[in-house]
Amino acid sequence: MINLDSLSIELDNFKTDFTVQINRDKWVGIIGKSGAGKSTLLNLIAGFIYPDSGSLLIDNIEMKKYPPSRRPVSSLFQENNLFPHLSVYQNIALAIRPNLKLSDIEIKKISEIIEYLNLGSKTHSSIGKLSGGERQRVALGRIMSSDKKILLLDEPFSQLDPNLRVEMLELIKQIRKDKNITILMSIHTPAEAIDFVSNFLLIKDGKVCRELAPQDYKIDLY
Repeated sequence: MINLDSLSIELDNFKTDFTVQINRDKWVGIIGKSGAGKSTLLNLIAGFIYPDSGSLLIDNIEMKKYPPSRRPVSSLFQENNLFPHLSVYQNIALAIRPNLKLSDIEIKKISEIIEYLNLGSKTHSSIGKLSGGERQRVALGRIMSSDKKILLLDEPFSQLDPNLRVEMLELIKQIRKDKNITILMSIHTPAEAIDFVSNFLLIKDGKVCRELAPQDYKIDLY
């Protein structure tokens, strides 16, 4: 469970005050206008920025003192931070062992992830030779290798065409089912996500304004 209580930070005259509870294994869509605070919310949970005040509990443990690497959280953003000159295998392996000195168990794990993502034929292809959808699959493979139980997605598929975005949402759905993970996903096209998310959180002016069931989503709430 993720529990935010008056989590506040001031950035360039923009101040947040996030209070919300997110239950384990949910898939929550984060919606709102540009500049409303969607990315700030995810960055606070990930630990990329630190709050001025308030509380951030994950499974009843205060997270504010922990750096990103020690939080049970993985993140995927529009920029997937892959190494274009390295292969699919090497990019996923780096997430496990930066020196690429892998055990037999770790090598097997990487191979299983690559097959799971239907990238077996691309194992030794460089990232620069892959399509946009394939690159995002590799980025998901890096996240899967960490086995962390919370996944933060900050509009990671916005640069893909609509059909590919839905395809990636289907893949996330399968990963969530197989891995029992909690997902928070900011999205500019919430209509595409109504068949996937457990609920939406509407963000306005740095606050969680409303919680909505997927079927209750209406564009005029913006």
